[in-house]
Amino acid sequence: MKKIILSAALLVSIAALASTSPYEVNEKVLKAFKETFAKAQDVVWHEYDNNIYQANFKQDDIQIRAQYDREGTLIQTIRYYGERQLLPNIVARLKKKYANREIFGVTETSSDEGINFLVTLKDEKNWYVVKSDAYGNLEQTEKFKRGDN
Repeated sequence: MKKIILSAALLVSIAALASTSPYEVNEKVLKAFKETFAKAQDVVWHEYDNNIYQANFKQDDIQIRAQYDREGTLIQTIRYYGERQLLPNIVARLKKKYANREIFGVTETSSDEGINFLVTLKDEKNWYVVKSDAYGNLEQTEKFKRGDN
């Protein structure tokens, strides 16, 4: 009897999952996205109350969030990556100003206002967050004691 009830519950669950329609994205947005990010993988879409569509995906080993308006205009991208993908002029300035600290990760934000980078660095005792523009102008914005050592 337990097997019958379990089987019935499993079938109902599968049917419920199969009947839910996939999230639908505006055709203008999809067209613009496919033109800009042709190699995108594992794309997951979200729609926000203010008519903003956001695609979360991976392309060339970089995690990306791309936001579009209803007309398919790219509003902003946020990219997450490591030292290897960071602009060489920024890496050189970071290595000079923050010697003996390791670049842990980069968050790059690109919009009509420009491109900005938040770089997380670490040493044996602390985490550092450094803001940079595309020219390598650096400003340390935060410093935290590490709790992972």
